[in-house]
Amino acid sequence: MPAITRMKIQEKSIEVRRTARYCVNEVHVPPASVIYVIHGYAQLARNFIRDLEFLDDGKTLIVAPEGLSRSYFREKVGASWMTKEDRSNEIHDYVNYLEDLNRSISEKFETRSAEHNVLGFSQGVHTAVRWFINSSQRFNRLLLCSSDFPKDTDFDRLRKKLDHSELYLIHGTGDNIVHMKVLENNMIMLDENNIPFRTIHFDGKHEINSEAVLSALKENPSG
Repeated sequence: MPAITRMKIQEKSIEVRRTARYCVNEVHVPPASVIYVIHGYAQLARNFIRDLEFLDDGKTLIVAPEGLSRSYFREKVGASWMTKEDRSNEIHDYVNYLEDLNRSISEKFETRSAEHNVLGFSQGVHTAVRWFINSSQRFNRLLLCSSDFPKDTDFDRLRKKLDHSELYLIHGTGDNIVHMKVLENNMIMLDENNIPFRTIHFDGKHEINSEAVLSALKENPSG
């Protein structure tokens, strides 16, 4: 009987082309402002964009990208942005995807002179932060709703980006998924890294709050 030997395995990667889905509202071209809204875990772009319908004023382009990974969640299909498996490549892929999408949106909707904002919700907060830091786009505001803050953030790069932008932490006082203690820890971490930010609390749970978001968007950005 031949000796049993263990197979030697090499793990490698290749880049491939794939189709990514996103949703937008109808808007007059060119729009006065663009806001990218990054959904949370197990959501779909077409459903999430409806949570931001209060931004649909005829002059704001709402862009809802959908995460590249879909699966069944409690018998319904949802999307997510990443897992811990092959993490660095997943981050690399979705940052490139969002950069490509932004270039496409700029051409299709003539947004070069528009105000640009990013909103992340729940799992989408981590995606929004990483894209904001690595993007060639100059954003006016970064709105982070109902999530912890990515601890592996390049805080030096974030600080430079915020020379011309405003960072908002938006959180419901009754959030039963991401508790207020998480927000407090976020604030401590940002303070320790000399990151300027503003906080907006609202009386609600793990959700998008229209009054809180509109309040942040009405403030004059520094850039």
